[in-house]
Amino acid sequence: MELNNLLESLTEKLQCDADAAYGEKMSAYMKGKFVYYGIPAPMRNSIQKEWFSEVKDAKVDRWELIDALWDGEQREFQYVAIDLLKRTPKRLIVREDLPAIEHLITTKSWWDTVDLIASNYVGAYFQKFPDTLPATIEAWRHEPNLWLNRTCLIFQLKYKEDTDFELMKSLIIQYQGNSEFFIQKAIGWALRQYSKTAPEEVREFVEEIRLEGLARREAVKYL
Repeated sequence: MELNNLLESLTEKLQCDADAAYGEKMSAYMKGKFVYYGIPAPMRNSIQKEWFSEVKDAKVDRWELIDALWDGEQREFQYVAIDLLKRTPKRLIVREDLPAIEHLITTKSWWDTVDLIASNYVGAYFQKFPDTLPATIEAWRHEPNLWLNRTCLIFQLKYKEDTDFELMKSLIIQYQGNSEFFIQKAIGWALRQYSKTAPEEVREFVEEIRLEGLARREAVKYL
């Protein structure tokens, strides 16, 4: 019952500040893929801050709540779910989370959700359970799902000196000929981020594989 009460409370708060006209603009920006209440991020952050205190006092399963939010029609529900996920203490991340993580990546998928999940929760998950990384990435890199492929490229965005550059390079070489915009962008993004830590290594690699186009422009932005 507490789960339903929490969802009703959040829904009421979001509906109270809904702006249909702005929601249409938000939907258009996302190419019409999702329906929005029309709540700007700062306002949503204020709403969910109050709601998170309700969640803290409730006795609900974290993943049940996240899944319920993910099922919400309006895109704001998925944003709240991700922010709830990001608040998870590392001590509460468990091995069994992996199927749930993959579900979030592969459903209602677009860059606005996938990028946050990949660079935050997936990155933290593999840091806590590094033994799961080889088999998982090996599976995801060969999946036909581009969002799992993109996750492989960007989950190390916050790793800095702990980045496995050899793994990143092998993934980039694998995807270099993939013309999909979100893959090329991810290649460049991963290299650009790592160039803050190892600029010479990134510069040499970009030249070595003769990286071109969007991926190259993004990769060398800080070099």
